Amino acid sequence: MTSQGLRASPEGIRVAKTALTDKTWSQHKLATALGITRQPVSKFFAGESVSRSCFVQICQQLGLSWQKVAGLPEDVAFEATPKAQFKHADLDTLVREVRQKRQDKIQDQCNTLQMLDIAQTVQLMEIYTDINVLEKITSLQWREISDLLKDFNSESNFNQLAGYKRQRKLPGLEAVSRHSKLMLLGKPGSGKTTFLQYLAIECNKGEFQPNRIATFIKVKEFAEDAKSDSQFNLLNYISEEFLSCGVEKESTKILLAEGKLLILLDGLDEVPAEKVDKLTIQIRRFTQTFYKNQFVISCRIAAQKYRFQGFTEVEVADFDQEQVEVFAKNWFVAVALNSREDGEAIGNLFINQLHLPENQHIRELAVTPILLHWICLVFQVKDGFSLSPAKLYEQALNILLFRWDEMRGIKRDRVGCNLNLLNKKKLLCQLAALTFEGEDYFFEKEKLLQMIADSLDTLEGIDSEANQLQLDWEAVLKVIEVQEGLLVQRAQGIYSFSHLTLQKYFTARKIVENSQAQAAKNMISHMTEKRWQEVFVLTVSMLSNSDEMLQTMKQKIDLLVASDERLQYFLTWLHQKSSSVSTNYKAAAVRAFYLVCVEQSSCDRPCTFVYTSGYDLEYALVGNIAFDPHLALDEFLFSTVACINELDFAFEHSLNDALDRAHAFAIAFDEAIDLVVDPKLKQVLQKLKKQLPPIDSNLENFRDWWQYQGKMWGEQLRNILIRYRNIGYYWQFSEQQKELLRQYYDVNKLLVDCLNSAAYVTPRVRQEIEETLLLAIADIEKVRNSYY
Repeated sequence: MTSQGLRASPEGIRVAKTALTDKTWSQHKLATALGITRQPVSKFFAGESVSRSCFVQICQQLGLSWQKVAGLPEDVAFEATPKAQFKHADLDTLVREVRQKRQDKIQDQCNTLQMLDIAQTVQLMEIYTDINVLEKITSLQWREISDLLKDFNSESNFNQLAGYKRQRKLPGLEAVSRHSKLMLLGKPGSGKTTFLQYLAIECNKGEFQPNRIATFIKVKEFAEDAKSDSQFNLLNYISEEFLSCGVEKESTKILLAEGKLLILLDGLDEVPAEKVDKLTIQIRRFTQTFYKNQFVISCRIAAQKYRFQGFTEVEVADFDQEQVEVFAKNWFVAVALNSREDGEAIGNLFINQLHLPENQHIRELAVTPILLHWICLVFQVKDGFSLSPAKLYEQALNILLFRWDEMRGIKRDRVGCNLNLLNKKKLLCQLAALTFEGEDYFFEKEKLLQMIADSLDTLEGIDSEANQLQLDWEAVLKVIEVQEGLLVQRAQGIYSFSHLTLQKYFTARKIVENSQAQAAKNMISHMTEKRWQEVFVLTVSMLSNSDEMLQTMKQKIDLLVASDERLQYFLTWLHQKSSSVSTNYKAAAVRAFYLVCVEQSSCDRPCTFVYTSGYDLEYALVGNIAFDPHLALDEFLFSTVACINELDFAFEHSLNDALDRAHAFAIAFDEAIDLVVDPKLKQVLQKLKKQLPPIDSNLENFRDWWQYQGKMWGEQLRNILIRYRNIGYYWQFSEQQKELLRQYYDVNKLLVDCLNSAAYVTPRVRQEIEETLLLAIADIEKVRNSYY
């Protein structure tokens, strides 16, 4: 039955126009705010009949009683509205009485959380972390791939694309306070349910919306309990819920009519498909009838079929660094059941390790609360981040693919082409490999649908006839997007994987599915590309035997500099110098140490280091060797040479900067002299130091001296270092050679990372690779000949 239209009375029109003026709005702006065309708004102000729902929404937006605007008595507007009217004082008393009766039930419903792989329940307020929301839904923004790529300047900001960087984040509580009807959208495990439970608890305590009564409804349970159409009624459901707490149905209707409820509807996306239409109609009718109440509805971001007029949609933002830290510190007390002191100490350790460069892949996953919980759990059990990246991703995928729903008893609808869990993973591997190989981090929907269609044809058990229908391709995309959140819309019609690190993981899995020979052949051409490095490490960690892969990588690395005579000569010196040092560390680690020292001391301007994070390669081989007494001397001598180069540059630009550089130079030189054991070397260095004028007494005098005599002084130092330590040479690499040497270093670091991550590599292959790292071709041949 179609509801009758309503028209505003002359007095109602006058009041409505006054309200519109007070808001400094035009009719067009009012229509935009409501998400409707201007026509019904114009009819409303002209006193013409408009639909009941539009009439109510217009009045609500203007902050007016729609019954008064229509000239109707408020007590007879709906059958559901009780005829008895309460005075203000009586209504406040009723609210207090009902909240008191409901208090225990809300506590029971909302004060605890059942967390993944945790046997005991957790007190919500002990773990809760405030959420932020985005007022513009990322998937609805009109942007092109080129726009997204402009923001994609580093892998670390991948999750902050499509509006995260461009718009202000709003605290969740503030969003609820601003909007009487709010649709809270978010990815799987983003904290939607927890936030609604938090709202209920805060309202129950009178800390939030103190004049309202919290009503928390799991929509899935409401739909399950409705065995017939007559039971599919939110008014009856809420009335029965209140009746179980000793609240008469008449009182419940009064409270609803007067807008005294905070109604929290959780999990619209969890309702079976056959009940969706009925549910949508029921929510629409109920929210329009009892419009005075406050409504918050939660739903997964991609479930676009749930749209309700008058509701403002916001999106739960990923955790930022501060939220991750707050959650983690709470977790190690509340969930791990540590004492406050011990829990905070472990939490601080977790945070410190999380921010290490090598844990970038973990930080990317940690922005999602459900995955952050599991990462904390792994850290607690393993006493650190010792789980291999491949196993970490596999477990994270299982959580998103089925375990999160399984724990909550949610059964999602199957798509028409019978896509089971195994085929779903294979499909994701195929999509990831195709897009990552083509350097496509973002892809248009039509292209994605075609890739899905092509990939489904290659999977076993897929109904090929059903796969011919584009409807099924759309269904597959929607399943992956809505149910698992592994593909997300970054803008209108533009998709990406939810996490770049998962796209890399799926790519590596696809490579492992091929033969090892084929895997090596396909990957080697990408070895010098930074974006492929994690794919290499993941691949070898999943191969049953990595010998062939690692040997192929080593051969390619050696050939990278094989034809450059100067670089071969440098590698020969590197081998000779490292061999002359008495140390217990691996020879390759010592070679890596000296390679970095040479590069840093060769810069002709301040610290434009080629190697992004210090001694990465030798650290990967043996850990930090900077404290080895046999190497510390050379490190300070190299630093002195580097400071000389920097000082020349600094005096040309800034006297204050030059003072800092001069102090750094003096400190490094003094440290080096203190470490010298050879009496002759100590004597010549001390003599050389006496030639330096004081720095602090008069910097300008020091500058003048440096400009006229600094170059000669530096030459003396270099000659001493060459004579006594076999270091300090002018290598005079060209820019091309510097770039080639940088690539050579990086791919050797990648090789060592792969060697350390490999699931299995034979001892002989491991030994041969380690012993021939950073060697000239001639020296490599000598080492290999010694094996045979």
